[in-house]
Amino acid sequence: MKKKYLFTSKRFWLLTVCVICAIGILLAMQSPSVVAGEKAKQKNMDRIKAYKVYQQKCMGCHDSVANPEQPGRTRDDWHLVVNVMHGYGLNLGMEESEMIIDLLYDLRKGLEREAG
Repeated sequence: MKKKYLFTSKRFWLLTVCVICAIGILLAMQSPSVVAGEKAKQKNMDRIKAYKVYQQKCMGCHDSVANPEQPGRTRDDWHLVVNVMHGYGLNLGMEESEMIIDLLYDLRKGLEREAG
């Protein structure tokens, strides 16, 4: 009777390759969620930074981002609002303006009328 060794068995190697492939697939599927988590964390940090700019530059005159008279604004509407504020002496750079626009749009986008 011929003696079989575990490591020379075709069945063993086939099973090993299948397990390695399954682990690789699981790791590949997890990577996008990790990347998405990092993007969400970065967006949250950007929003915190934008809110600090909003507090410094806007809250002297505006105590809230809510305006019950105006239901929702598109991103284009917020660009117009921020540009009008420059006429009232608001001193914002382009990057700060974009941060404020993104913040206001994101906070109110559930009420938006159309994509902007």
